[in-house]
Amino acid sequence: MTVGRPIAVGEVLSKSVSIIAENPILLVPQVITLIPGFLSIVALGASPLLSLLALLLGIVTGVVSIIVSGAYPFMVKAAVDRGQLSISDAMGRAFHKFWSLLGAALLVGLLVSLGSIALVIPGLILATWYAYTVPAIVLEDKGALQGMAASKAFGHDKKWSTFLIGVAIVVVAFIVVLLDLGFALGGLGLLGRIIVQILFVPISAWAGVIVSYTYISYGPSSVPTAAGAAAPGTMPPAQQPAMGVGSPATHFCPACGSPVEVGARFCRNCGKAL
Repeated sequence: MTVGRPIAVGEVLSKSVSIIAENPILLVPQVITLIPGFLSIVALGASPLLSLLALLLGIVTGVVSIIVSGAYPFMVKAAVDRGQLSISDAMGRAFHKFWSLLGAALLVGLLVSLGSIALVIPGLILATWYAYTVPAIVLEDKGALQGMAASKAFGHDKKWSTFLIGVAIVVVAFIVVLLDLGFALGGLGLLGRIIVQILFVPISAWAGVIVSYTYISYGPSSVPTAAGAAAPGTMPPAQQPAMGVGSPATHFCPACGSPVEVGARFCRNCGKAL
């Protein structure tokens, strides 16, 4: 069962750049993440006594990164809907989903790592399946496992387009990595590492916007609007099959459009609560 719409890779890549260009405030969350990262770099380059501080700052960076990743879907949705884009509100809402986001990050990381060990290809497939876990969790208020299931339902038949999007991000990031290597060979040291961290700000923001925009514009919620559905959970009268007298009404999931049984609490296809 197909969930959402086919992804137009070119449109996603160009539109995500346009969204950032029109809303440069989307770079701010990555700058927030950068602050403890900067302090960690400085601490590592100082006396060994500060090694523990660097470790603690690394943990803080990880926590902030998870919250920031959860904030992007809210901010991108506001940008797409031409609504009010509030970083503090988005960060606050993402904070309330922290444990779900953390659990999903650990599970997805473990699965992709194990899949990569098994001849690489399984890891790539798993990465495309679960690429949209974060927006599924925060936008649909799901737990870690439900968010992963929703991402898989959406991405299982879009592996190639998701892979191409990932390749585009990796290529841009690899260019910055080469610059980092050049700075190191040139003896820039600490200054070079700081420059590279700054360059990764727009790249990280772009990646967050891409994943969020793709799920918002091509994910489950895009189907009823694109199809002109009369009402969530029901098929338009013109499209309903003929039913005999006394036959139960046909119901459909408002998220992915799959048929659901009368009285069902969850959609069997995407896991959305009904």
